[in-house]
Amino acid sequence: MTSSEPGIETRVDPETGDWRLIAPRRGARPDDSQPVGAPVCPFCPGNEHLTPPERQRHPAGAPEWQVRVVPNKYAIVSADPAAPTSDGAFPATGDHEVVIESPEHDWDLRRADPDTARVILGVVRDRCRAMTAGRQPQAIIPFRNYGTAAGASLHHPHSQIVALDHAPPGQSGRWARSRDHFMNAGRRLADDLVAAERNAKVRLITDADGLCVFQPYAAAVPHHTLLVPDDGRGGLADAADEALDALARILPPTLAALAAVRDDPPYNLVVHGGPADDRFAGRWYQWYVSIQPRVTMLGGLELATGLTVDPTSPEQTAPVMREAYESARG
Repeated sequence: MTSSEPGIETRVDPETGDWRLIAPRRGARPDDSQPVGAPVCPFCPGNEHLTPPERQRHPAGAPEWQVRVVPNKYAIVSADPAAPTSDGAFPATGDHEVVIESPEHDWDLRRADPDTARVILGVVRDRCRAMTAGRQPQAIIPFRNYGTAAGASLHHPHSQIVALDHAPPGQSGRWARSRDHFMNAGRRLADDLVAAERNAKVRLITDADGLCVFQPYAAAVPHHTLLVPDDGRGGLADAADEALDALARILPPTLAALAAVRDDPPYNLVVHGGPADDRFAGRWYQWYVSIQPRVTMLGGLELATGLTVDPTSPEQTAPVMREAYESARG
């Protein structure tokens, strides 16, 4: 179907095969990055009427909430697979939620105590599970954009979860490499990577309670950091309580360390998981957290080739981050 004003749809680059999400209504998102004349924050207490009806709150049923979950008013995907698309495109379908992490407008996750962080992580896990209950998405991606340069349009602390009915090629390729490694080696790729980092030690930030934190060998940007649990689960929806407990203790000081060494940079935090529709994904894939600071810009070579250029090495940056982490832990 041809439409002069397409809705949310997926278009395929005919030269590369890469997918592009065309989501015009995302441009209407509120923006409070400018303090003068900024709109009322829809995530602050008292403004609950400015968001779509909530799907979950913690504590449940309490008038004063600690965490709220609402549908994203400016969703990057459509819930309607029959929505009209332009020629050559197909609907980008799934679900998109916002997790409002705190009632405090100027709070941040890096200052969270373990109990507070654990509540937020537990709610995100709840929502990942809920997203698989109603529909059968192929991928569920929890993420946090911190700072305008990382894609955050509102300052109020929040994260997001997107369920995709169809996994894009980049994600399918990531899964294929992990499957191939498991078939060839009889071991999970994540387990081998963590074992190599524990053996080398030079890129380690911390290693405690079954959670290994390190800067990867092929870091995409300076201070690219991974937090990998060893709970043997393929996605956050299935994450063990012990893994979330460890993440709640270790993630805030990791973010505090990043803020210290890079002057509070914008960053993207992404939870990578295996296929949401494969209940045996944990056999060959381990969910993990990736944090990429936005401290470099793409140049012509990167745009032309897809290469990323890290002007540092993780062997140089990890010791700096490790020292800052220990300081943040007190």
